[in-house]
Amino acid sequence: MSSRRRIAHLDMDAFYASVELLDYPELRGQAVVVGGRSAPPSSGAAGHRVFPRLRDYVGRGVVTTSTYEARALGVFSGMGLMKSAQSAPDAILLPANFEAYRRYSHRFKAAVAAIAPMIEDRGIDEIYIDLSALEAESQVLAERLRQGVRDATGLSCSIGISPNKTLSKIASDLNKPNGITVLGEADWRQRIWPLPARKINGIGPKVAARLAQLDIATIGALAAAPEAFLVAHFGVASGRWMHRVANGID
Repeated sequence: MSSRRRIAHLDMDAFYASVELLDYPELRGQAVVVGGRSAPPSSGAAGHRVFPRLRDYVGRGVVTTSTYEARALGVFSGMGLMKSAQSAPDAILLPANFEAYRRYSHRFKAAVAAIAPMIEDRGIDEIYIDLSALEAESQVLAERLRQGVRDATGLSCSIGISPNKTLSKIASDLNKPNGITVLGEADWRQRIWPLPARKINGIGPKVAARLAQLDIATIGALAAAPEAFLVAHFGVASGRWMHRVANGID
């Protein structure tokens, strides 16, 4: 793993839900779910807004996103709304507004580009940034990027910085929300190897289950497994790839 490269992964925190909370600040700190063909809030007594509840939803819609408070109750992206209501019946339900999400996506990426222009776009709410040519320390750059996003959008993000994309994506998830994690040669193994193998981007539930059957539950155990063993069970391309990324090579 080369120490000359510095790659950041910037991930917006609960992006869709956070954009909604800009319009509905009274919902901050509450369990809020976005998704389905839900009705917008209505006006109640004294001008107070009345919000639909998850328990009242009927249909085949799925969760687009949820606030961290809703996630703590077991509601995550991709779940059916009616099933989610079993875990969080009193959660607020809001319709998705993709026009607003695209607008705020453009804003945060423009703010990042003004500070560090070498960007790889990975979707509406996440990007990779090459910081290798910039002189400031990684922590300083991350704080500058985080503040730039906040100033441009009013939203928070989490940032991971390491010598490669795989480690940085894992790192950005370690201190959510609004967190910064910088991994170097001296400490990345200590921080990354105890984590579940499924934390590696590209290892999904099915592969993680197969690894568990082979007594490989953590990234460290995956790194320690002989490459030939992984190739025998997962094929040449996948086996070699898993061995390399678990050992910090991307």
